[in-house]
Amino acid sequence: MIPKLNDKPQYEMTIPSLNQTVRFRPYLVKEEKILMMAFESNDKVASLRAVTDTINACIDDEFKSNELKLFDIEYMFTKIRSKSVGEKVNLMITCSECEHKNEISVNIEDAKVDMPEKIEPNIEIAENVTVEMTWPIYTKMIQNNKIIDKPNEVDSILELIADCMVSISTEDNKVLLKDEPREKVIEFIESMTNEQFSKVRKFIEEMPTVYIDHEFECSSCKKHNKVTVRNITDFF
Repeated sequence: MIPKLNDKPQYEMTIPSLNQTVRFRPYLVKEEKILMMAFESNDKVASLRAVTDTINACIDDEFKSNELKLFDIEYMFTKIRSKSVGEKVNLMITCSECEHKNEISVNIEDAKVDMPEKIEPNIEIAENVTVEMTWPIYTKMIQNNKIIDKPNEVDSILELIADCMVSISTEDNKVLLKDEPREKVIEFIESMTNEQFSKVRKFIEEMPTVYIDHEFECSSCKKHNKVTVRNITDFF
């Protein structure tokens, strides 16, 4: 009988938004094949789905996968990737002094999430009208392709905000938006003033991100640089 390989978790990480520690293994050749095919297709939805499928396959413990935020996905995939392919990624970073482009090696095992100490999801947009928000959940973004494919279009921004709105409360009533028709939620957003819209949009724009702090000496002018690298998964 052919023996099984690599079927036991070897490492641990903490899911940022859930604050839950889970065990995971490196991804295997069959999973890397799916990832490579998705990345080469330049299909953003297929790539996100491949990444999340890989995460689910590599984690041994039970966790609420449908509640994962986008920064959870980026952080978790970074951790799994570091144990699967290698902890080092080479990047081109411009010197702050002379603007020379330096090739530097960054350790993605140092990735962190800038989670705020206190989160205030309830935003008062008018007298006695409060909107409860959450950060973008990856499952909703996969279901709503336009948010990923055309993120800067007005309709996509409205759809993203609608996905992030949990409820609307007044002095004597609370409406759970998952029970409401989608067009009614969009209609509510479109009825906001610019100031009200900016408040809910700001909540999403301040979503936690994955980052790596790194220091290097410029190979040209010898200036000591301190940089913060974000959008880490773009470099994979």
